Amino acid sequence: MNLLSSEFSVEKIVVGELQTNCYIISSKKNEAVIIDPGAWPEKIISCVRRKSLNVRYIFNTHGHYDHTGANCIKLLLESNPLLCIHRMDTAYLSDRSLNLPGLISTDCVFVPPDIFLRDGQVIECGEGLNFKVIHTPGHTPGSICLLFENYLFSGDLLFSGAVGRTDLIGGDEVALIKSLKKISRLKENTVVLPGHGPNTTIGYEIATNPYISLDENND
Repeated sequence: MNLLSSEFSVEKIVVGELQTNCYIISSKKNEAVIIDPGAWPEKIISCVRRKSLNVRYIFNTHGHYDHTGANCIKLLLESNPLLCIHRMDTAYLSDRSLNLPGLISTDCVFVPPDIFLRDGQVIECGEGLNFKVIHTPGHTPGSICLLFENYLFSGDLLFSGAVGRTDLIGGDEVALIKSLKKISRLKENTVVLPGHGPNTTIGYEIATNPYISLDENND
């Protein structure tokens, strides 16, 4: 998948055992960010170099290493991008006992974060690349979504027709439902780019996904 406009490009690369969606967003001046480099760093770096991108930031939507397993690309890219994650998920980067034990193996070296993201923060990543951080706990305590233009990078909060698991360490079903309600207030035509699977929209999920409701009485 490659979404193009006159100002930016959004490219999806599916990586790893769990088919994680890694996104590379770049401006017309080749400034770029990477969201959720989960595995296969050579595949991600190949795309960056093929397009001659200057990667300035790497975002982790949460700490599970199917989304962070190739954070080591920070050390391999000449641009020395800044690694960003919510502070509440930092421990997931180095503690495998928190991180889907037994399901995934990775030899990627631990890379400490440079920036701790917070709710409402706007990260300016170059001309025209501004990302708003939305703290959306539930799948993990520090899960975030990133709002860019009319696109929401939802990590493992919301999928097409489904939502993230809450039965793993740090999961919280009540918090997840509140986070879903939070993003359901975005414009209905907002395109959702999830951590796994196909794209969807906020409006479609409101209409079809039983976990999302605009009923304020359910707060």
